[in-house]
Amino acid sequence: MAAIPPFLGETTLPHPPHAVRDALVNLEAVAKHMPDVTSVDRVDARTLKLVVKPGFSFLRGTLRVTMTIDETAPGRTLVQTAKSEGIGMSMTIESAITLEPAADGAETRASWEAKVVERKGLVSAVGPSLIQAAANKVLEDGWNAVRKTLAAE
Repeated sequence: MAAIPPFLGETTLPHPPHAVRDALVNLEAVAKHMPDVTSVDRVDARTLKLVVKPGFSFLRGTLRVTMTIDETAPGRTLVQTAKSEGIGMSMTIESAITLEPAADGAETRASWEAKVVERKGLVSAVGPSLIQAAANKVLEDGWNAVRKTLAAE
């Protein structure tokens, strides 16, 4: 199984850091704006269980996703873990998100690093470039969901 390099990125959001942090930890609100989610169940204050029907050609069927978020540096750094399981496969992705005020403090610069920490079953045969392309789409959808959550508040 070939190693997958971490996914790195940065975006600026037109909201102060505390608002972005509040949106990110509100997993139910973010999940509501994510594509392909068919059901959401809250486990506890920091964990959701989702059922997702992804549109990726190498992942068909239904995935059960457990999403957890922890704050490692209050108001500044969040760690999100997503464990996906489907027929004959599982994958775990960990993301660290750092929030910093942009120029005037009314905007937030969010930088992140996501890495695949575990792949088992059929997905382990999928090449890193295909997983990277799918991950880029998921990251784009995730940040769009955060933007929609912020806009709704």
